[in-house]
Amino acid sequence: MGVEWKLGKLIKNKTYKLWGVNIFDYEWTDTGETAYLKDYTDGIRKNFKVYSIEVESQTHYFAAMERGANTWLFFVGQ
Repeated sequence: MGVEWKLGKLIKNKTYKLWGVNIFDYEWTDTGETAYLKDYTDGIRKNFKVYSIEVESQTHYFAAMERGANTWLFFVGQ
């Protein structure tokens, strides 16, 4: 995919504003790709699923991993 990833946030309340919207209000499309990134919560590199969402006819990519009940770690595609 050739995307550079920037560390996003660890989210616990299903509210994460990116690209001017709460991404939890949108349907995530699993791209079928993964990004091998460092999970800063434990320092171990892991495969994060890559997702996309459409916002105002523009496709945006992010990598995410569910870390527990309603807890997600995000990286944002640049």
